[in-house]
Amino acid sequence: MQIERTLQYIVLTAVFVVPFLALYVSNSMFFPFITGKNFAFRILVEIAASGWLALALVNPAYRPQRTWLLWAFGAFVILIGISDLLGVYAFKSMWSNFERMEGWITLAHLFAYFVVTVSVLNTEKLWRAWWYTTLGVSAIVGLIGVFQLFGWVPINQSGSRLDARLGNATYAGIYMLFHIFMAAFFLARTWVNEPRNRKIAAWLFGSLIALNSTVLFFTATRGAILGLLGGAAFSALLLVVCTSDARARRYASIGIIGLIVLAGAFWMVRDSSFVRSVDPLYRLATLFDGTVSSRFMNWGMAWEGIKERPVLGWGQENYAAVFDKYYDPDMWGQEPWFDRVHNIILDWLIAGGVLGLLAYLSLYVFALLMLWRSEAFAPYERAILTGLFAGYFFYNLFTFDNITSYILFVSTLAYISVRSQGDAVPQRSSTTESKAVAVSLGALVLAVVLVWCVNADAIRQNRLLIQAIQPQTGGASRNLELFKEALAISSVGNQETREQLSHAAIAVVNTQDQPIEIKQQFLQTAVEALEKQIEDSPHTARAPFFLGILLDHAGAYEEAKAALEKAHALSPRKQSILFELGLNAFARNAPQEAVAYFREAYELAPAYRDARIYYVAALVRVGDDAAADAVLQPLIDAGTAADQRLANAYAQRGAFGNIIEIWTGHIEKNPQDAQARFLLAAAYYEAGNAAAAIRILEEAKAAIPSAAADADQLILQVRGGVQAE
Repeated sequence: MQIERTLQYIVLTAVFVVPFLALYVSNSMFFPFITGKNFAFRILVEIAASGWLALALVNPAYRPQRTWLLWAFGAFVILIGISDLLGVYAFKSMWSNFERMEGWITLAHLFAYFVVTVSVLNTEKLWRAWWYTTLGVSAIVGLIGVFQLFGWVPINQSGSRLDARLGNATYAGIYMLFHIFMAAFFLARTWVNEPRNRKIAAWLFGSLIALNSTVLFFTATRGAILGLLGGAAFSALLLVVCTSDARARRYASIGIIGLIVLAGAFWMVRDSSFVRSVDPLYRLATLFDGTVSSRFMNWGMAWEGIKERPVLGWGQENYAAVFDKYYDPDMWGQEPWFDRVHNIILDWLIAGGVLGLLAYLSLYVFALLMLWRSEAFAPYERAILTGLFAGYFFYNLFTFDNITSYILFVSTLAYISVRSQGDAVPQRSSTTESKAVAVSLGALVLAVVLVWCVNADAIRQNRLLIQAIQPQTGGASRNLELFKEALAISSVGNQETREQLSHAAIAVVNTQDQPIEIKQQFLQTAVEALEKQIEDSPHTARAPFFLGILLDHAGAYEEAKAALEKAHALSPRKQSILFELGLNAFARNAPQEAVAYFREAYELAPAYRDARIYYVAALVRVGDDAAADAVLQPLIDAGTAADQRLANAYAQRGAFGNIIEIWTGHIEKNPQDAQARFLLAAAYYEAGNAAAAIRILEEAKAAIPSAAADADQLILQVRGGVQAE
C-alpha cells in the first residue's frame, strides 16, 4: 500500500543520510565537530525508529529477526543503563556532555539504529547500496585529508596530523580503517563473483584503499595504523588457514611475508634521520614515549577503581571520579582531567563493571559466530571482516570510540546479522488502509515528541553557551544574561556551562574597567553554579578546584581555601590542586603552610620541574636559602633553573645576586635566549649595577642580531633611569 511505501522511503532516507554525517560540522555550536554530528544522528535515528515502528506494526516483514546478537545488544544497553542509574553521577551517565556526547542516550540510539537497519536494510542489494554510499563519502573525506596534507585546507587540530572533517586525527584514523577494510571486502567480492567487472573494481576500490590508507598514515594515529597492519595480517593468516583456494592462500602468504619484511625493515631504520623527519613514522618509532607511558599509568588508576566497584562499575562518563581519587602523580606531564581510560576493556569495566564488559564483548562473540557459522559468507569475506574487528579492537585498546566509529561498528554488526539470516521474504500487509494511516500519524507524533524532548533543550543550551563565551555588543552584562539562560536549561551541557561561566567570571573580575556591580553579579552567579555542580558531582575534584581558583581571584581567600581543600580531599595526590593551595596560603599570609603544600607536591614527583620550581620559590620567600639551594641545584646543573617565578621570589627579598647567578648559568647553556639576557640585564639594573646591565644588553645585540632593536630600547631606558637618579 502507498502509506507503507512512504514510511519505507522515510526510514531508508534517514538511514542513507547517516554516512554523510562524517562531512557535517556545525560551526555555530560548542564543540562543533562533536555536537553537530551527534545531534544529527540522534534526530535521524528518532525519525527512522518512529517510521520503522509504524512499518513493523503494518507489516511483519519489517520486524527484526530474533538473533543472539539482537538479544546481546539489548542486554548490553539494559545492563549499562542499570550501571548508569546506580553510578556516582547518574545525570551525566545518562546524558553525557557536549565534549563527548555519549552516555546511555547515545547507546540507546545506537541500539535503535541497529534494530532499524537489520529491519529495513533487509536485503543484500540494500546493504550493498548503503556500503557503497559510505565508501563514496569516505572518498570525499579522504580528498579533504589530502587537501590538508598539501596545505590547501586547514587542519582543525594543532600540528600536522590530518583530521579531515572529523576534528581529531584519532577519529579520522579509525574512520579510514573501517573503509579500507570494507573497500577490500567489496573488491574481493567483485573479483570473485563478477569477473567481467574486475578491472573497474580494481581501479575503483583499489584507488579508494590507496587514498584512505594515505590519509590514515598521515593522521599519525598509531593505534589505527597498527590496527590496519595487524588486522590485514590476521585476515591473511585466516585465509591461509581456512581457504582451499591455492591462489588465495599463495597471495595471502605473500602478504604476510611482505608485512613481516616491512616491519623488520622499519625496525632496522627506526633511528634514521628519514624516520625522524616523517611525523607518522617518528610516532611509530617512538611508540613507548610519554603518551603511551601515560596510557599505562591511566590503566593502573582505572584498575584501582575497578577493584572498588567490580560488578556494575561507576556508570558511564564517571572515570573522572576514579582518575581524581587514584591520581598517579607521575601523570604531571599530561592533561590534568582525564575522562577516559583510553582502553576499551578498562573503559567498559569502569562504566559497567564485569557484567557490562562481558555484555560488550558478547557483541563481538555473537557477530563472529554468525559470521563463521553462516554459509552466506565466503571464506575470504569471513577473513576480511574478522580482520576488521581485530584492527578495530586493537585501536580501541589505546583510545576510545566516537560517534563515527560507533556508527560503522554497529553497521557492520547489522550487516553480518542480515547476511547470516538471508534476505527477508516479502510479505503482503494485512493491515487496512485506515489502520495504516492511524499508525503512521502515531509515528509522526512519536517522532516529533522524541526529537523535541531529546534534543531541543540540549541544542538551545549549546547555542546559548557558544554565544555566552563570545564578545557581545551589550558587553559583559549581555554575556551574563546568556549564561543565566543557559543555566536555566537543565540539559547535556550543565557542567560545561558552569565551568565556562567560572572562566568568564575570572576574566571579568580581573578586568579593571568593569563596573563593580557586573563583577559582583558574575561572581555570585558563577559561585552558585559551581556549588550546584559540586552538589551534582560530589565525587570529582574539578568543580571545587575551579571554585577555589575563582574565589582566590575575587580575594575571598578563606572561602577559596575551603573549596580547594574539598578538591584536595577528592584528589589528594594531584599537584595542580596543591599548587593552588600553596598560592592561596601565601595570599592568606600563611607562608609556612604554603611551603608545606609545595613540599608535598614536590615530593610526590621530584622529576616534575614545576613542582620543584614552586617549592624552591616558596623556600626563598620564607628565607630558607639552604634548602632552596639544595632543591634547585639539579636544575642549575642542567641549565633549566631560569624561571620567572624564581626571579619574582628572589626579587621580593632583594636577592638579585641569586637571579644573576641563575640567569648567567642559563645563558651559558642557552646563548640564543634573548629574553633571558634581558632579564639578566634587569637583575643587574635592580641590583644597582647599570653598567653591567648595559654590557649584558650589548652582548645580546652581538650574539642575537634579531634582538638588537629591543636591546637598544632597553639600553635607552637604563640610561634614562640612571640620569633620573
